[in-house]
Amino acid sequence: MKKLHLFFALILSIASLSAFGQKQLELKDTTSGKLKVFKIGQTIRYKGLEDTDFEKVKIQNITATTIVFYLPDEDESSTIREVPLSEIKSIQKATTIHNISRVIGGLLMVGGAYTMASSGALAGDDGSSGAYIGLGAGMLAVGVIPYLIKPKTYVLGETHTATIH
Repeated sequence: MKKLHLFFALILSIASLSAFGQKQLELKDTTSGKLKVFKIGQTIRYKGLEDTDFEKVKIQNITATTIVFYLPDEDESSTIREVPLSEIKSIQKATTIHNISRVIGGLLMVGGAYTMASSGALAGDDGSSGAYIGLGAGMLAVGVIPYLIKPKTYVLGETHTATIH
């Protein structure tokens, strides 16, 4: 019985080490001291020192000085990229609210476009379709708003300091 308890204790300790022993990227705000943690498996957008646009990537692995990214939007030949931490200029991370509002915004844009396009068919006997065009334009305008709001950007070396733990 004692051996069985020791066996389960060993399994539990190995599982906790593998779960909690993973490396993570920590970004500390230079003014407020708030900490933002990025772990393996998270999807982010990053910009290198020489890049002009952000790239959507998924964190595959974190080593002592580099981060291994999976690039889902790249061609089949080079979907994995290992980037030194010193070559990352900034990181963007969309929140859950950003993602949900973009989905709702997309639905409103499609609904608004459909309402405007079918306003002639929805019009009454008097042929006035202005109300439906206005409703569709309003839905389209409200649907665009989430796409105009950008996620928080962490600029390494200026607003945030990066460390790997």
